[in-house]
Amino acid sequence: MGWVHYTKRTLDSIKKLTLLSQNKFSDKEFGNFLRRRINEEIDQADLWLNSLLDYCYITTPLQKSNTVNTLVEELSKKYQTHFEEREVRLFKTLEKDLPEIIVSDEPLKYILNSALHYIMASTPRRGKVTISTKSFPHLKDEGGAQTCFGEFGGGVEISVASSGEKVPSLRLDSSMDLMLRMIQEMVQKNQGILKWEANEGRSEIMISLRFPMERRKVLFYEPMVTNPPNNLLKILDN
Repeated sequence: MGWVHYTKRTLDSIKKLTLLSQNKFSDKEFGNFLRRRINEEIDQADLWLNSLLDYCYITTPLQKSNTVNTLVEELSKKYQTHFEEREVRLFKTLEKDLPEIIVSDEPLKYILNSALHYIMASTPRRGKVTISTKSFPHLKDEGGAQTCFGEFGGGVEISVASSGEKVPSLRLDSSMDLMLRMIQEMVQKNQGILKWEANEGRSEIMISLRFPMERRKVLFYEPMVTNPPNNLLKILDN
């Protein structure tokens, strides 16, 4: 579909060139007429190209992949300035080709963003934040029975940890406790498990998130082209 985008860019360049050339005509009325006529033809061609793109998008679904690691990278960049201001070192260990999980993008984004926000609030200046992702197979509880992840064929674990010479407080205040409860509620709604650990002796706090992996291939469609031009009816009448 690259040729479609190339053609659209070429048409846009012609339209701009026509506008710049309008005052070059000695006959102003003819110059205005020519510009309008060329623009109408370009708009009509652009309309049909957009329709072609939409058809290609809706008939060519893409397979979703690497969602968890992509969101982790996006959030890391989002908070990069905060890390630098507080001189916090960030370490990431992300498993390659991580399988998809059953959680939709927006709930997952909320969970990861809130977990990272929580950990950042617990990290002292010049501390360290570690983010890791990994997949795991079937798990069994102490009685030998499969856990809730067994029917899904395994899961994905996302860990966010904070450490430093002195963590401000490992005891939850009301706002931090509320944030953790909201994260846990969202995790449970998406069939996940949240584990919170604190080690005062080592000045560490960790949030572990586990979600079932998606056994099916997850497909998505690229967004459709922008809205039709304002003069759509006029274009179609020509």
